[in-house]
Amino acid sequence: MSLSVDARPRRLNLDLFIEVPAVILTFVMMVHISLNAVMRAFWSSPLPNTLEITQYWYLPVIAFLGFIAAQRRGQHVSADLIYEMLPLVTKRWVQAVSFVLVGTVCAGFAWFGLQEALHSFDIRRTAGVSDLPAWPPYFLAPVAFGSLTIQFYLAAVRAVFRPEPPVGAETQEVSV
Repeated sequence: MSLSVDARPRRLNLDLFIEVPAVILTFVMMVHISLNAVMRAFWSSPLPNTLEITQYWYLPVIAFLGFIAAQRRGQHVSADLIYEMLPLVTKRWVQAVSFVLVGTVCAGFAWFGLQEALHSFDIRRTAGVSDLPAWPPYFLAPVAFGSLTIQFYLAAVRAVFRPEPPVGAETQEVSV
């Protein structure tokens, strides 16, 4: 009898700190929007600022947490048509250079996002014509893209110094 054992080292599960808030916030958004629809349909009294809260608060948090979670899990979309035909050594360097380029672009987005967030804070930006403050979510962009920058640079270092094992090598057979 043989069991398949995961040979990858156990890591601190940061995924829960990223994905659980996104799931909870998605559920809260769903309840908020549904309640707004019911209140509007049956009592002609919708909840105030539902569109603004959804647009300026819920969706940016969910989107940026999704970007971070997708990179952490390695689940961003990739086109592997040419990459799969490259030799293993070349793959490592293509990955490393790609990760450095994407990390640098993310660093630029983080810097620009920080400048925009600081400007939004200075002018106390509001959501549309309402009095709902919209400046706090602007600080999510530099935090998210800063996190992505670090993740991509670490992935570049891993690509050079710890190449991925061949497909099928992630588990080892253990006889019992």
